[in-house]
Amino acid sequence: MRRLALALLAVAACKSKVERDQAAPTAPVVIADDARPIDAAPAGAWRELDALPRAVPLRTITLPTRPDVPQFDVGGPAIDKEIAVVASSQFGFVAVDWKRGVIAWTKPAGGRVAPPIVRGGSFLLIGACATPPMIPDDHALLGCMRSVTPAGADEQYVAVHGKARLVEEFAGAAGAQQLFLDGDRTVRWRRGDAAVAIDVMSGVATPAPAQAPPIEVTYKDRHWDISHVDGKLVAREKGKVAWSTDHPYTALIGAVWLPGQSPMIRVANVSAHAGTPEIRLLDIDATGSMNGQAAWTPVPGISVLGQAISPVGDVALAIRMDRSIKRDFIAAYAANALLIYVYPLPEILRADPVGVAIALDDDRAPEAVVVFHDGDTVTVLPPLSSPPTAPGAARGPLENPTP
Repeated sequence: MRRLALALLAVAACKSKVERDQAAPTAPVVIADDARPIDAAPAGAWRELDALPRAVPLRTITLPTRPDVPQFDVGGPAIDKEIAVVASSQFGFVAVDWKRGVIAWTKPAGGRVAPPIVRGGSFLLIGACATPPMIPDDHALLGCMRSVTPAGADEQYVAVHGKARLVEEFAGAAGAQQLFLDGDRTVRWRRGDAAVAIDVMSGVATPAPAQAPPIEVTYKDRHWDISHVDGKLVAREKGKVAWSTDHPYTALIGAVWLPGQSPMIRVANVSAHAGTPEIRLLDIDATGSMNGQAAWTPVPGISVLGQAISPVGDVALAIRMDRSIKRDFIAAYAANALLIYVYPLPEILRADPVGVAIALDDDRAPEAVVVFHDGDTVTVLPPLSSPPTAPGAARGPLENPTP
């Protein structure tokens, strides 16, 4: 077992209604704003970002909310082409056509919702059931799940339930939520430190590991499953540990595929320079070699609030600047780790998570960065691919485009 040292990276751096509603999708309602100057932080307002390229939003879309309803959960966006779906306890699920800046359709949910996810070209939406469905006596109800086409048509609606003694821990869990694809017909729903695997056809839930599924990398005739375990990276090949890192990293982001190079695993790490906290992207060779590289341009920050990666490795991060809890921004990097732009979010106290997703065109190249923030706003930012002449620039899928 080979253990990769952080030193190699340092060297490289030097280089409501009835829930089961089958009605047609709601008519689009135009609510797009121009990029709102009052919300945008002008140059000079965040001096830490003055030397970095600044993005101008393509559009800002304000969603209707109900302030009288507690906002327990927010989630998304999940994107399929021009449709981005977001979730909130205050409005259920809203599908936004981010290109046109309109609401495409909505779906109701109860007081609790899980983040939406795309599976096989459809959106899976899990929320509290408005009307309790019939389930076996020894089962506990966890919610209701519907499958919806990008056009807004309901395909399936099932209760999510499992044997009470087996899903008790998950039912009582609190904390951040996430949905993962897990096999051909299963999704994994994580809440805090507990998770269940849900059969998408029957809705039956069983206990599952809370750890996120590994990043899968296939290169030539070899395959690695790479996980984030206690902050460290652990790569398994044929079930055995092939390599691991000695040092922990803040966030595992995904795989990077650059022309003429073996695949890399991209992480984000919080460190400090001259006493000032900063976040830097680091790449580690997925094959376990001693190769590594680091982004030349770090950004200020103390934590990563959200992340997204394209099939080739373009990355968008939501970053918390400091402990004021009101200075958060988006940092967008190309696959070659070139910082393309930063965008400060409105400067307000922000307790809710910030969701980030990358919209892809028909060639699976980044078309926009879509951000869901403050429970009621979708901001669409420019593409993040580097210019074609930049060293290591990549466009479209390479080798194995799906981590």
